[in-house]
Amino acid sequence: MKHRDAQVTIIVGRNGTGKSTFCEKIVKSINQRTLAVTYNGMPKIWRPYKEVDIRKPKAMEFKKGIRQVVAARYEESAKKNKVFEHIYTNFRNGVIIWDDCRGYIDASVDRDRYFRQLILDFRHKMLDMIFVVHSPSDVPPRLWGFASTAFIGATDALVNRSQVKTHSAERIIEVQQRVNEAFREAKERGDNSHYGLFKMVRL
Repeated sequence: MKHRDAQVTIIVGRNGTGKSTFCEKIVKSINQRTLAVTYNGMPKIWRPYKEVDIRKPKAMEFKKGIRQVVAARYEESAKKNKVFEHIYTNFRNGVIIWDDCRGYIDASVDRDRYFRQLILDFRHKMLDMIFVVHSPSDVPPRLWGFASTAFIGATDALVNRSQVKTHSAERIIEVQQRVNEAFREAKERGDNSHYGLFKMVRL
């Protein structure tokens, strides 16, 4: 098996920036088997991919490609979603995309024991994790300490330093300002070059 270093990546951008399409390009380029987790089956980029039942270990042994996971199917109550438990138990050596994660990931990483363990054990389990959000404030603050890379798209609000727990906050703000300006100019040109416009920040 080819050696790789698992990483946590954060992708930020408002609606219409192409976050999910950007994610799809990333996972196709690294050619790792992938779970694309959404709350209720949105956005449409993931719909063509087969949904997998994460409760079944055999179903989670797929060797390649992308599988869709609908987190709402594993929600037992307003305060308990077993999607994290099933993924922690049955999936390793691959990529997890937590798409629009503010809808199902609590601001406190420690509130769900299995989500906390996914974060703590991501290297041991060889899991690359990509968190997709609309705003930097949607990221659980503790996650910034685990992330090594952020891709910044156009955003409606600049980073709040008190919410982004990283020494790279100033660089993120600088990149946000540049990307927002580039996005505005591209939209005015009307040539669709605004779509998929992201800048990388090493954290």
